[in-house]
Amino acid sequence: MAQRSKKTKTSRKYAKGTVSQKWGFFRRMLEAAVQCGLIPGNPVAELSPNGGRRARRAASPLAESKTMDQQERAHLLCIAVEKLGGVALWAVVLFALMALAGLRFGEARALQRPDLELDHRHPKDGRAPRIHVRRTERLGILGPPKHGRARYVSVVPILEQLLREYVKTLPPGSIWLFPGQLPRKGGKVRANYERGGHPLEMGWCVSETGARSQWHVVLAAAQLGRKLSPKALRHAFCTIALSQGQSLEWVSREMGHRDVLVTQQVYGRWAQPWGLGTLAAWLATQRLPERSFYGEPDADAILAQHGVSRMPQRPGASNHRTPFAA
Repeated sequence: MAQRSKKTKTSRKYAKGTVSQKWGFFRRMLEAAVQCGLIPGNPVAELSPNGGRRARRAASPLAESKTMDQQERAHLLCIAVEKLGGVALWAVVLFALMALAGLRFGEARALQRPDLELDHRHPKDGRAPRIHVRRTERLGILGPPKHGRARYVSVVPILEQLLREYVKTLPPGSIWLFPGQLPRKGGKVRANYERGGHPLEMGWCVSETGARSQWHVVLAAAQLGRKLSPKALRHAFCTIALSQGQSLEWVSREMGHRDVLVTQQVYGRWAQPWGLGTLAAWLATQRLPERSFYGEPDADAILAQHGVSRMPQRPGASNHRTPFAA
């Protein structure tokens, strides 16, 4: 009977996440060597783990069932406030940050008190409260935000008021905006935490598991009729902003996307043409006729009720397509 060949370590297929993690470590190691002057350039800067050029796939459009409209967002946040007995105050502020500022789940949990610049003043525009997003947390690892770029996000007045009141409730020595317990000993999160060299006195932010448990309580009480993840708050910020006439460039900066192309591919259906919001607001104030009254005997009287009159006809011109004047 022939013996079955055993798979060697080199022939074993690794998971996609494992390959990406090892490849990223190798690429960052070579980037560090370039910065130290050991090699002139990074030979794998534009390569992918399979040996070819990195092909950038188009982002998939967002389904409407994965986001919320303005009424649903307001309802969910109101439910979170009403459920303060069963929902922690920090969870209400955390969800408000994601819904009103567009932060990612890990970025919001990893915020520290110095990141709040609520008294910032713009050189030209005056007061401009903002938040400096410069880190994210994942399984006990603190790192830069996605794509490695820090950014500033705007703070609307209602969120500014909520943050000011919430900061007053924090312990004096806490550096975290959402302080939590240290990861349990023996777990993967604790191992990553100790490997990062963080002092125990620094504490840690609220865990992803704890925040998700609070989210499930709020979502069940809101009764939106579908299952949503906390990322739906970030989706709602983007889709509502685009529906209200904000530009793709502004939303892309606030969301921290790689470029505006990603914003257009994912949220393009909610984007409005330039100036549509201004035009719609102007049309809402006008008493315009709902149909054409051309050729009717009482056309002049009907148009006069709407503040519109026909322009005088030029000598020698035909009666076809008589223009109107406001």
